[in-house]
Amino acid sequence: MLRTFLRLISRSHQAPVPVDLHSPDHVVLFAHLNRPLVNRPSQTPTLRQSVPSASSAETPSIGVPTRNHREWMLSQQLDHMKLFPEARCQQLCDMGITTAGDLVTVDLKSLATKFNSPKKSIRILKRYRQAIRFAATVPGMMPRDAMLLISIHRRSIRGLAVESPIMLYRDLQRFAESSSGRKLLRGRRLPSIKRIRRWISTCERRIAPRIYPTVDAHVATQCFAAAKAA
Repeated sequence: MLRTFLRLISRSHQAPVPVDLHSPDHVVLFAHLNRPLVNRPSQTPTLRQSVPSASSAETPSIGVPTRNHREWMLSQQLDHMKLFPEARCQQLCDMGITTAGDLVTVDLKSLATKFNSPKKSIRILKRYRQAIRFAATVPGMMPRDAMLLISIHRRSIRGLAVESPIMLYRDLQRFAESSSGRKLLRGRRLPSIKRIRRWISTCERRIAPRIYPTVDAHVATQCFAAAKAA
């Protein structure tokens, strides 16, 4: 038995030794089967292919912009943007202005005549329209964010591209402490520095090819960033 055990754990290759069924040195185990084994044909598992239903095929994904940021922004409902007070939003909805695109394309002079103070209303509606157009040009920006930037005299992507995220955030903090800022925020938080940095980077990529039209877009962005840092 010891010799057999040593052969098993030995690293050297050894030829197989036949087992003697009648020898007391070997132990053979037998298994008794009640039924003989039948060779069944191998069945390969079939993968179920999910077939979309008619309702899921016809219904588009909700909450995902279909083509670009501008189209998605103009299709937003007024009550979802949180740009207006509830009373003003209800007034606009009663007049047939339900989306941001409706407010951008409507004739403001004729719309302002439906309010009690047309002169004041047309001035406010122009600011709303300006905020929607500004937000539609910068992906990731909402009209309420654009309204904050317009309130601190940042009204275009060209002006936003040359800004510093830290300085812009400090200006927003100072504006938020004023009565106009508190009225405009209505308890909401200011945009974070990370979001502001993304807005500025997007504006830089859009402005750089206009300033350096003869070079590649990526190189133009680097040149614009270097000139801005200098």
